Amino acid sequence: MIPDRFTAAALRWPDQAALSMGGERLTYRDCARISDVLAHRLSASLRDSRPVALDSTKSLFTVLTMLACLRAGITYVPVDPAAPGPRARFMLEDAGVGAVLFESTEPQWLAGSPAGWQRLGLRDIAGAGLRELASSDGGAGGPAGGPSPDAIAYILYTSGSTGEPKGVPITHANADAFVGWGCSYFDIGPGDHVAVHAPLHFDLPVLDVYVGLSRGATVSPIDAQTLLFPQAVVRFLRQHGITVLYAVPSALIALLNHSDLVRGGLPALRLLLYAGEEFQAPTLRRLMDAVPQARVFNLYGPIESNVIAAVEVGPEHRDAPRIPLGWPAAGARLFVLDEEDRPIVVEGATGEIVVAGPSVFPGYLNRPDLTGPSRVAVRGAGGEWLCHRTGDLGSWGPGRVLRFHGRRDGMIKTRGFRVELGEVEAVLCRHPGIERAAAVAVPHPELTNLIRAFVVRRAGGELDEAGLRAWLAGRMPGYMIPHHIEFREHLPTTTTGKVARRALVEDTATRHG
Repeated sequence: MIPDRFTAAALRWPDQAALSMGGERLTYRDCARISDVLAHRLSASLRDSRPVALDSTKSLFTVLTMLACLRAGITYVPVDPAAPGPRARFMLEDAGVGAVLFESTEPQWLAGSPAGWQRLGLRDIAGAGLRELASSDGGAGGPAGGPSPDAIAYILYTSGSTGEPKGVPITHANADAFVGWGCSYFDIGPGDHVAVHAPLHFDLPVLDVYVGLSRGATVSPIDAQTLLFPQAVVRFLRQHGITVLYAVPSALIALLNHSDLVRGGLPALRLLLYAGEEFQAPTLRRLMDAVPQARVFNLYGPIESNVIAAVEVGPEHRDAPRIPLGWPAAGARLFVLDEEDRPIVVEGATGEIVVAGPSVFPGYLNRPDLTGPSRVAVRGAGGEWLCHRTGDLGSWGPGRVLRFHGRRDGMIKTRGFRVELGEVEAVLCRHPGIERAAAVAVPHPELTNLIRAFVVRRAGGELDEAGLRAWLAGRMPGYMIPHHIEFREHLPTTTTGKVARRALVEDTATRHG
């Protein structure tokens, strides 16, 4: 399990820097002691064994508390500090938490929360600063033998189609299967400096934090203020000699467009990983040119399983229309199903991607109505597998590489034709004057749907709608060309950095309904 991996790393590299942030550096020996003390004192402070909410502000205290919870067998629910109060309270009530943990000041979203929740300041529980904790005697942190593999390690929340977030519980075994794969797949080790770019309530930091701390690397969280400014992020990456960076494409594109990354590069960077959404090939080529010494990997998987496929992006992909998803990861067994839920074996035929394997979550929290439809039994080589439906469309390519064809719910009908909105976006992004694009469907009483595109010009570009339509006419049939094209300075994003397509749809409905 992850606590065992960290303990082994602390014994092997006790004097190696484990965490670094804001001028403070803690060794593996320090972090082992601190997390042990926190685990012991948290266990003693909690009234019951219910999950705890963790205000996931980027700080060393928060990261060490996450580790302490794992060591003590305490399920934690990371909460976005900027989450609206009603949303945060819904998540915590849904998760059945008994306590809320925060570093020093109660978060704003706690206002109006049930009085029955314990409110625990981490600094109060610790009773001292991190340096003092590192030399204290706190006793054993976790239960004998460690947490059960089937116990819930943490619960992440993702948007639900009903408008209410849905809980994704991840067991210790689920998390360990992914972390174990990450430790073996990437050559991360002592001497590496791993940035934590994504927010802690997202699934990307599971790799940054737990793989980094299992392999003797130095993990460096990027604070929220720095993340507001792309140039500040680039400065952070250079000053800290970051060698491993994992982020969503939207964040990496912001570095391309709003910093001096292209001019100065990132000399220390050797591993660049991205996930969360499709990275359009033309823009990815620009990024790879800016950091030519770095190996680049496309990681794919839903929050319900973390990464299930991976591929190193090489020269052969630079001119491809779309970057493939790659080959199975973390013990995943992948299938592509046709409309009758039968496995597709021929190359090029499109169907829904489904997955079984040790990293796949046990089911949506308190939502059997969602878990049932998300599962499908698939008979394949070696027997029958209970798989999770990803909602993504894919196909098999040469060498059984998995290719991406967009979201199943991104397939629409317009003028009687089936259109994949992801394909529209991919073609738009091939235009040399376009940096980003998003396509949404607008219901129409006669044509079923009209396509509306939102486009961000490349810096210095003078592209207009007429010129873009003429260019598109030579590359896609007329029914696929967006009915309306809107140029924007930027596209809205979610708190995890992905394009907020729902916001675009709602904006369209408001202004053109």
